[in-house]
Amino acid sequence: MIRISGLDMSFPVPRRYREYLLTPFRGPRMSIALKGVNLEIRPGERVGFLGPNGAGKTTLLKLVAGLLLPGSGSVVIDGADTIRENNRARKSSSLVMNEERSFYWRLTGRQNLEFFGALENLSGQRLKTRIQELLDLVGLGGSADKRVGTYSSGMKQRLAIARGLLSDPEILILDEPSRALDPEAAEELISLVLTTLHRDLSKTLLIATHRLDEARILCDRLCVLSRGSLTADTDLEAVLQNWGNLLDFYQEKVRL
Repeated sequence: MIRISGLDMSFPVPRRYREYLLTPFRGPRMSIALKGVNLEIRPGERVGFLGPNGAGKTTLLKLVAGLLLPGSGSVVIDGADTIRENNRARKSSSLVMNEERSFYWRLTGRQNLEFFGALENLSGQRLKTRIQELLDLVGLGGSADKRVGTYSSGMKQRLAIARGLLSDPEILILDEPSRALDPEAAEELISLVLTTLHRDLSKTLLIATHRLDEARILCDRLCVLSRGSLTADTDLEAVLQNWGNLLDFYQEKVRL
């Protein structure tokens, strides 16, 4: 379903005013976010992406979602290259960021989904029915007409997942889904991901997380990124058999 080949990504480093004065004709310095990443993901997998801050996890997920275009190499989603067929590729996936701030807090949960559904070219009774189905699915049916500003962090994260499911994508990308949640809300979210999204809806899940305990529960395959390189890609079962625990495996791979 997802094929990443020879993926490189870099960003220009902002120059200070003094640098413009001293070296006005020097080109921008580049910060390497990803280098030489190759990866294939099959339908129905639950893939966890681990790595320290700045390792390239979020950049990689945004490239898969089609929100960024690769500097070199390719990202192909369900047969569609994100450079040549970006619109088609983006229909197959949806990215749910942590600490979602793009909702309109003065609007209700239902009104927010109506707005974002219109951006997905959904309208009329079809959109209303879809919104009610999703609100019930994520456990927000009873809070649909409350203002988002009154929602807890867990409720906002559930609403973000509902928004990500509006277009019924085959791939759902979760970037640190439990980062801002308390333990109880995190447990509820884990249950939602495993039971509803994966078992019932058969979604392919890409999950970036810093929590090893969360990765062990949510994922059946682990990828480790360190300084922009993919240093490990293996099944969770193999990790536990060879290392005994995730911490030793993680520490070894981020040092590579």
